[in-house]
Amino acid sequence: MLVPSKRLLQIAVALFLPLIAAAGFSPRLAAPCGGLFALCLLVVAVDAWAGWRRAEQIAPRVPESLRLTKDVAGALPVTLQNSSGGELKVRVGLGMPEGMESETKVLDPILPSGPARFDWRCTGRARGDHRLRQVHIEALSPLGLWEARAAKAVDCTFRVYPNMRDRATAGLFLKTASLGVRTYRQVGKGREFEQLRQYLSGDSFEDIHWKATAKRGYPTVKLYRVENAQEVYAVIDSSRLSAREGILENYVNAALHLALVSERQGDRFGLVTFSNRTHKFLRARNGLDHFRLCRETIYNLRAERVSPDFRDVMTSLQLNLRRRALLVFFTSLDDALLAETFEHDIGLLARRHVVLVNVTQTTGMTPLFTQPTENLESLYQGLAGQLLWNRMRTLKIALQNRGVKLSIVDPERIKAQVTAQYLDVKRRQVL
Repeated sequence: MLVPSKRLLQIAVALFLPLIAAAGFSPRLAAPCGGLFALCLLVVAVDAWAGWRRAEQIAPRVPESLRLTKDVAGALPVTLQNSSGGELKVRVGLGMPEGMESETKVLDPILPSGPARFDWRCTGRARGDHRLRQVHIEALSPLGLWEARAAKAVDCTFRVYPNMRDRATAGLFLKTASLGVRTYRQVGKGREFEQLRQYLSGDSFEDIHWKATAKRGYPTVKLYRVENAQEVYAVIDSSRLSAREGILENYVNAALHLALVSERQGDRFGLVTFSNRTHKFLRARNGLDHFRLCRETIYNLRAERVSPDFRDVMTSLQLNLRRRALLVFFTSLDDALLAETFEHDIGLLARRHVVLVNVTQTTGMTPLFTQPTENLESLYQGLAGQLLWNRMRTLKIALQNRGVKLSIVDPERIKAQVTAQYLDVKRRQVL
C-alpha cells in the first residue's frame, strides 16, 4: 500500500495548485502548465514505483517458535533481509496476537545492505499458544514522496508457559528449604516388604513369616519400610465451569507445583485432563524430563463449553491404574446435577485409590454475613452464596462417607493447600 507523505502534500499545495490556477486564468499558460504538471506526475509515479520496490525488497524472518513464561518479558529475534543494495531507513511493527503484549509499538532501524537482526521485547499475558502472522514494514521512496507499506507474512508461535516463579515454588529448590520445618512422627510401619530377620522379643505375631520359619527352623519375621515411590495423579477438569474467574489457570499452576513437590518427596507424578471425555493420560513417572512432558501437556489447556463426563474419566482411571495411587481432582462441583453425578460415580474409584477433591471457592460461594450487606440486592446475593455453601458442606459430608476428602480451596492459596493435603497423606501413610 502506498501512502502520500507529508512532503508530497506540501509539494501539492506549493506547486500543483498554483499550476492549475495559472492554467485556468491564462489560456496561454495552459499548455506549459499542463506539460509541467504531467512531468511532475511522472516523477511522482516513478518515485511511487521505486518506493514500492524498496518495501518489496525487505524480507523479515522470525523463528518458528519462541518459549516464554507468563508475565515475564522475553525477546523475539527479528531478522530483516535488505536486498536493495544500500542502506534503508524503515519502520517496523509487529501485529501482536491476543494474549501477547509489547511496550514497543514501532521501531525505526536503519538497515544496511544484507541481513540485520534486532530483538523485539514482548510479554505473554495468557498461557498457551499465540501465533504471530504478520510483520508490518514501511519504507520511504527515494524522493520521500511516498510511504510504501507492506504486511509480510510470517509464522511464529509464542509458547507461553505457566509462571512458576513464586515464593512457594522457589522454596522447593532452596538447600535450606527444610530448615525450621517441624518433624512429625509417622504413623504405621509402612507397607513395602524390605527383608526377613530372626524373631526378637516384642515383635508382633502378625509379622511372622511362617514359611520362612518352617524352612529355617527358628521364628522369622518380616520387616517393612515406608514406600518412597508412590504414584500421585493430578486430574484436571477443563469443562465449562473451569472457565470462570481464572479457575483453570489456578488448577494448572497447582498441578505443576504438585509435580515438583512429589518429585522432591521421591514419588512419581502423573497427569490426567478431561472434559466431556478423557483427553490426556500421562502415566506416573519422575525426573526432570517427565516434568517437562507434563508442562508441555497442559500449558495450552483450554476450557471447553461442555459438561464434564465424570464416568468416562473414572472408567479410564480404573482401566489404566493397576496400583493404588493418590488421585487429586481439580474440578468444580457447585452445579447440583454435576455434584450428584460425581458423588454417584466416585465410590468405586475410592475403594481402590486415595481420592482428594479440590473445588475453588468462587465469589458466589461464601457464607452469609462474611461480607458487609449494603442493600437488599447484596443481601439476596449473600443468601444465594449461603445456600451454595450449605450444599457444598452437605456434599463434603456425603463424599467423606465414601472415603473421599473434599476441600474448598482459596484461589490465592491453592498451591499451599494442595501441598498440605499431599504431605498429610504422606505423613499418615494412607497409601
